[in-house]
Amino acid sequence: MSKCGPSERSSFQQESFLFSSRDSLPAAYVNRAANISSASELDLSRKHRRKDLRSRLKLPTSVTLASSGDGPILSNWRSATGSTAGTHAPSTNHLSSSSCNGTESRYGFRRVDSYPGRLRAGSSGWSFVFDPAGRLCYYWSMIVSLACLYNLWVIIYRFAFREIDASTILVWFCLDYFADFLYLMDILVHFRTGYLEDGVLQTDAVKLRQHYMNSTTFYIDCLCLLPLDFLYLSIGFNSILRLSRLIKMYRFWAFMDRTERHTNYPNFVRSSYLIHTLLVVFHWNGCVFHLVLKNDGFGSKNWVYSESQSNEGPDHVKAYLQSYYWCTLALTTIGDLPRPRSKPEYLFVIFQLLFGLLLFASVLGHVANIVTSVSAARKEFQ
Repeated sequence: MSKCGPSERSSFQQESFLFSSRDSLPAAYVNRAANISSASELDLSRKHRRKDLRSRLKLPTSVTLASSGDGPILSNWRSATGSTAGTHAPSTNHLSSSSCNGTESRYGFRRVDSYPGRLRAGSSGWSFVFDPAGRLCYYWSMIVSLACLYNLWVIIYRFAFREIDASTILVWFCLDYFADFLYLMDILVHFRTGYLEDGVLQTDAVKLRQHYMNSTTFYIDCLCLLPLDFLYLSIGFNSILRLSRLIKMYRFWAFMDRTERHTNYPNFVRSSYLIHTLLVVFHWNGCVFHLVLKNDGFGSKNWVYSESQSNEGPDHVKAYLQSYYWCTLALTTIGDLPRPRSKPEYLFVIFQLLFGLLLFASVLGHVANIVTSVSAARKEFQ
């Protein structure tokens, strides 16, 4: 190699730099052109996809379909940065929009709502499912519980004191069969009530029907609606034939349990339930006691009430209060009871006193639990 001076070396480096920059400049333009061509091919493919989708769905030409590759955020960003204001409207996907009321969309697509209203695939109507933990089921169980309480208080009262007659047939029949209608509606509600399977709420109509019909609850609900009232035509009015309606009391117990767990005043609910239970026990015991008196009171009519009081007239309210008063004295073990005269009367009074003793002990236990739960927070703090 020939030796070169410093001036020749600098000129050679400048020429090599110019040649390299000239060679690199066309390469950049070539890469940019390749990118543009690939982008145009991608746009053409997207246009073809849109045309195919439009032809399949038979949508009008005014509908703008968002491409599968562009999400809603990306499409809005491109419309804001790449286009001027008012030139192109942001693309919207009309197929993914949903409605609140479940009506048909603008282009004939059925919109599937969220729970509790769901549409089964291939069905044309609603498929409404009740949430077992929802408020609607809670309020419905409260209505059914009122019907259960009506049967619990009225059936034994009519059988013991005043049966259905011509003056009260309209009122009692309306109340009785309205309660039966609520029982029947409760069966239909059970058919549309969801249940949990492996922690997942099941809403399929076929599964709900099979689950309810294979459960013990379905047979209990059918048993409590036995049409024994038709025997009125042969044996006359006898309210004890409706005693099967009391099987439905499990709904009332479930309602009280849920109320106690979800209320802000659980101790008040427990106290109210305890008082109601005591009143029901006194009510049934008083009715049974009056039935005993109606059947000559184990051989003596004047065991509890004098002859003048028993023949006072058809004052059913006073007779009910007298029986209720006697049972309250017996079950609370207060005393001051009429002295029995025969062996069956002695046995009956002894049974009443023993039952009252057990009832009093259970009431004390419940009251102790309520007092303990009231002071539980204070004890934990201490």
